[in-house]
Amino acid sequence: MSNLQSYFVAGPENLLSHHISINEKPGKALVRIVSELAENGLDVFQLRAKSMQETEIIDLIKDLKSATSNTKIKLCINDNVNVASKCNGLIHILHLGQSDMDPNEAKKLIDQDIEIGLSITNEHQLDNVPNCVNYLGVGPIFPTDSKSDASVPIGLNRLNEIIKKTDLPVVAIGGITINDVYDLFKIGVSGVAVISAILNEKNPIENFNKMKENIIKGSEK
Repeated sequence: MSNLQSYFVAGPENLLSHHISINEKPGKALVRIVSELAENGLDVFQLRAKSMQETEIIDLIKDLKSATSNTKIKLCINDNVNVASKCNGLIHILHLGQSDMDPNEAKKLIDQDIEIGLSITNEHQLDNVPNCVNYLGVGPIFPTDSKSDASVPIGLNRLNEIIKKTDLPVVAIGGITINDVYDLFKIGVSGVAVISAILNEKNPIENFNKMKENIIKGSEK
């Protein structure tokens, strides 16, 4: 099972102007940033590129794989089973939402070494989690502007109840700031997934290093 502690979700559309150098395309800027984060210890990067064509996504994944080949990072595709089926040897994780293909069906179409993550938004969905799922993405925990169709935030108490009711690793997502990371690890999450906490007006590497500090502090017994 992959280490899921630090989990970054993004697509080229999430980059702000100051993240992109002069004469650099957004996709190349994203590869550069993810590579730098990987060198600093990022565990998982999930490519969530809703507006890109499948061939463009695969090309971007190839660039990400090449740029991070000497690091421990795990690469993840969001939602797109067809793309995942064409990325044998390039990705480690396929992450699915409740409205995506059933995980059991998706598992038949992808390399068997590819792990599967599944998003849930409440404890009732725990009853329908297939055995092939390796971890749960739970949220949104807090209000978020990064996902236009996000569900109602569940908060820390309900997140805690979900953690208690499952043996699967739980990755918290949704509106999480660097300052929230400590509290989330204290209640037992296996990871925190962030977008804007890394991609904001500050430097992504500085943000990530602060996030790592809070992961370490929050994981201490």
